[in-house]
Amino acid sequence: MIFVTLGTQKFQFDRVLKELDKLIDEGKLKKEDLNVQCVFSEYIPKNFEMFDLKPQNEIDEIIDKADIIITHSGTGSIIGALKKKKKLIIIPRLKKYGEHVDNHQIEIAEVFNEKFNIPVVLDMDNLYDTINKMEEFTPIKWEEDNKRLITDIESKINQLL
Repeated sequence: MIFVTLGTQKFQFDRVLKELDKLIDEGKLKKEDLNVQCVFSEYIPKNFEMFDLKPQNEIDEIIDKADIIITHSGTGSIIGALKKKKKLIIIPRLKKYGEHVDNHQIEIAEVFNEKFNIPVVLDMDNLYDTINKMEEFTPIKWEEDNKRLITDIESKINQLL
């Protein structure tokens, strides 16, 4: 099962939903294999259902059952999956698509890619190939060191300013 969690931002993240619909249309994914959380969307999926919010204990159960987690570049979602040793794909929200006010999620994704080797997908044409490669992926163990991680993220963002 793939858990797709797109966060609670007030901005749409429709390109992910459209790509999942396309992959189902092409027979590459099955709707039964998807569990999708999205709070705000302008696009209504035709091939799968999604939910907006659930209590944290229900989200934890979904994460526990998931083989792969696809997430926006929210640190809470990423760290939660890492703590549970889940295979993870990060898709940062991008300003150019109206998904966020800036591109800070790219910097966050780059830090997690560098530190934990987590695949990052910027172009939706690469999503299916990335999903297919997840069988070979072993996440690097999460160790509690939030101060170092925050410093690394801040440093990455400051390099761009």
